[in-house]
Amino acid sequence: MDAAGLPVTLSVSELAAGQTRTFRPTDKEAVVVLLSGRCDARFDSGPHWEGLGEREDVFNGPATALYAPVDRGWRMTAGLSGVRFAVATASASTPREPYVVRPDQVRTERRGIGVWNREVHDIVGPQQPADSLLVGETFSAEGVWSSYPPHKHDAHDPPHESHQQEAFHVRVEPPSGFGIFLHYPTAEDPRQAQVVHDGDTITVQEGYHSFVAAAGHRFYYLWALAGTERDLHFRTDPRHTWLLDGAT
Repeated sequence: MDAAGLPVTLSVSELAAGQTRTFRPTDKEAVVVLLSGRCDARFDSGPHWEGLGEREDVFNGPATALYAPVDRGWRMTAGLSGVRFAVATASASTPREPYVVRPDQVRTERRGIGVWNREVHDIVGPQQPADSLLVGETFSAEGVWSSYPPHKHDAHDPPHESHQQEAFHVRVEPPSGFGIFLHYPTAEDPRQAQVVHDGDTITVQEGYHSFVAAAGHRFYYLWALAGTERDLHFRTDPRHTWLLDGAT
């Protein structure tokens, strides 16, 4: 099946105080997540917002985000302290109006139990209009697993599994620390582990995946998905499904 919205891209940029960046119309929709600082946003022949952004760092509360639809040009101007932001994009075809998601509109919940209990923020979820993008943030305490047990979402098999690619942007506090990213194509294949550091960006096209934070360090990642549908259904590695008994 054609996976509309694939592939997903995720990039991180900065603007100094007063600096402006122009985003020209494209055949992609975008979700812009403000990581730190403030900005103004103005769409060509459309709405504008001033003073977007309420946090000094990703660890200081829920995000502010902006949805930029297909075929719409716009400009971002950094506030007095500059702005750092991430842009997630995927192919789209539906004309829509731009909108802003403010911190009090971000849906937050605790997921998992024990040493894989983490806080998840849904920024642009299925309830917000978009062709394929789903965007959010995950926060883990030191030594805690997230995206756990290992799971995948690379096959269109509703309602058991959805087909979505995913990209991650990692932050570690303090930034001298690290995390481990576990990734393997199938339950039978050898497991692969990758050390990830503050500021790394990773794309996952297929296979099971999971993160763990190093002891003594808080761990964060921004995640963006795009694929055949906007409801996320993932398949847990069958060797670890027993861990889900009693988990959320």
